[in-house]
Amino acid sequence: MNQNKLKLSPAEAHLLRKKIQAMKLKTPKWFELLTNAELASACNTAKSHHVSKEVKKALGKLCGFAEESIMIHRVEYRYSKRFHPLDYYSQRNFHAANRRLWENTRSLAKARSLWCSPRRYYRILIARHVCCVADEWGYEEWIA
Repeated sequence: MNQNKLKLSPAEAHLLRKKIQAMKLKTPKWFELLTNAELASACNTAKSHHVSKEVKKALGKLCGFAEESIMIHRVEYRYSKRFHPLDYYSQRNFHAANRRLWENTRSLAKARSLWCSPRRYYRILIARHVCCVADEWGYEEWIA
């Protein structure tokens, strides 16, 4: 899978934001305060040098059907320090971001696949796997 799939322009970030709003995906309270340029920047300059191979591989599996949830997750990792300066290192905020990734990705898997399709259940399984990998391996990037 193409690892550069989420290289976005501000206009593309705007379209993804509209999809996120239309699908009523879960976002942090401060998500709407960010500009489209900041959203694009979070996706384009993800701290990939800190990310382990396991996390990159897991997120890469989601690029095909859950771009919106990956964008939300990357934005949370990028801007959480700005919006949570006092409790930035909180494991509660970290796990809440990962739980939103799971819930959003599961919602997208259900919305974009027929209920009787094996693809739907495979995507739900991948979403759960990604959440577990992010919980296990992502904290060092969260605090970086």
